[in-house]
Amino acid sequence: MTPVWLNIASVLAIFTLAIISPGPNFLLVVNTSLADSRRTGLFTALGVAVGSGLFALAGLIGLLLLVTSLPHFATVVRLAGGGYLAWLGAGMLLGALRRTGRSAVDPGTVYSRTSARKAFRTGLFTNLTNPKAWAFYLSLFTLVASPATPAWAKIFLNLTMFLISFAWYAGVVLLISDRRAQPHFLRLQSLIQGILGVLLVGLGGKLLLSR
Repeated sequence: MTPVWLNIASVLAIFTLAIISPGPNFLLVVNTSLADSRRTGLFTALGVAVGSGLFALAGLIGLLLLVTSLPHFATVVRLAGGGYLAWLGAGMLLGALRRTGRSAVDPGTVYSRTSARKAFRTGLFTNLTNPKAWAFYLSLFTLVASPATPAWAKIFLNLTMFLISFAWYAGVVLLISDRRAQPHFLRLQSLIQGILGVLLVGLGGKLLLSR
């Protein structure tokens, strides 16, 4: 295996492990698929994947290093990201509280309440405002964002990372919204949504309080 392909394989392996690890993006996609519809969940997954693609593109052309070197950038991203995650989590908690005490939802009555544009935007912003994502992509592309890396390798990496991200989150959406599995998730919808909300509020609060 040539050094270029070795670098590509290393980056994609690390990226895949990071993508499948539970985090804000995963919590958002699960909640959206459970609380809304398959269509909304897929557009949220697409937004997250586009965010991954933008991170990859910025890292591969060296823009990520330039942006993160700006004065106070890390503080701004930490505060914005922490506040955004806490706001999303609070929304999930409120939704869970509203459903508490209601009868189980009939899977046949589940319909999309969120526009495709809003779902996409939420997925994109959740990914782009995560300070840990900035740090991850910056360290990851230190391996390949060099003048010696061929243009074809950078394009291949960019497209592949987008596809891996979308495939994973779309798979999560399809699993949760599957006709056989959905009734089981819906019975526990309030509990699951409440737990996801608490986790996001906790992540957001941790970012806001960290220095």
